Amino acid sequence: MALAFKLSSGDSHIVEPPDLWTKRIDRKYLDRAPRIVSEAKTDSFVCPGALSEKGGIGLISTLAKYTRKAASREFGFVGRWEEVPPGGYDPFARVKEMDVEGIEAELLYTSFGLTMFSIPDLDFQYACFQAFNDWLANFSASAPKRLFGVAMLPTAPLERTVSELERIAKMGMRGAMISIDQDQGRGYDNPMYEPVWSAAEDNGIPLSLHVAASKKHFGHTNNIYADFSLAFAPTMYTIAAMIFSGVFDRHRKLKVISVENDAAWAAGMLERMDDRYERDAGWAGRITAMTSGRKPSEIFHEHVGLTFMRDKTAVFNRSIIGRKNLMWGSDYPHFDGAWPDSKSILAPQLEGVSEEDQLMIGRTNLIDFYNLPVER
Repeated sequence: MALAFKLSSGDSHIVEPPDLWTKRIDRKYLDRAPRIVSEAKTDSFVCPGALSEKGGIGLISTLAKYTRKAASREFGFVGRWEEVPPGGYDPFARVKEMDVEGIEAELLYTSFGLTMFSIPDLDFQYACFQAFNDWLANFSASAPKRLFGVAMLPTAPLERTVSELERIAKMGMRGAMISIDQDQGRGYDNPMYEPVWSAAEDNGIPLSLHVAASKKHFGHTNNIYADFSLAFAPTMYTIAAMIFSGVFDRHRKLKVISVENDAAWAAGMLERMDDRYERDAGWAGRITAMTSGRKPSEIFHEHVGLTFMRDKTAVFNRSIIGRKNLMWGSDYPHFDGAWPDSKSILAPQLEGVSEEDQLMIGRTNLIDFYNLPVER
């Protein structure tokens, strides 16, 4: 089966150039600015305080080695910056790659910055985020109807969250990423975040919960396969807590999107949330924060998006998850992404799906969710 329309990707990435932060960060942080260092066998990304052994993504091999000419997933653990696909850091090369892939529009996320939410020095973190946001806005401006940046937002102090959200909106950014997890007692069901939700509403900025973009590591076992298979769990908890605490009833225009967590988990979650809300009120008490009269699943359908790369189970359950809620993403240029030959990877997942739903999942849901200046 061949897909007869151009795709839109709700989850794609840039790869930050080695000098992004050393050139752009506040000069007082230059000595510890995030950077790429060359080691004997590989290049690595280093950022003091970021969540991983080396800081950030760490090994360049997760972003290199896997190219259109050498599409092998046996990439090992060595790689050099020079092996990163040019579309990761050159917007003009990126558009050419999109044309080959049959992709018209992409939402762009950080690569190395995903684990910067764990940086304990909040002033340093903010400087890192601002430098990245400035660079990404410039990158996206090279093709303003094809490339759409998603900024990184600090979540403390909250005055800074709001001011940076307003700043990036004025710069033309289409979305903003926040940490999935927070410290105990400071989750997004806490009323302290009300100014953030209002600012996102007022500026028309959907908030992203991207896998691994968190103050806390998503790992809960000593088995990497188990942890990666269930990496969506923190996002699932966060969204459920926001729904039950009435966030979306108080902010009827707020949009949140789960990114690179795939989506099948939502089917079971929604059924159970509706069931618990109906049956547990006797002992748990009716949650007065939910004031709109909507069931949890109805709130989800109106406010929450989900991207996936390879998830036939989610497509099969789209009537439960929401036909307008599912959006495809390529994850370019990461080693586990749905590229190259994106259409050949997506098409089998849409086998037996109506042409209308194929178009929604592969293209128009994303355009509508972000109100992109792209023809539907």
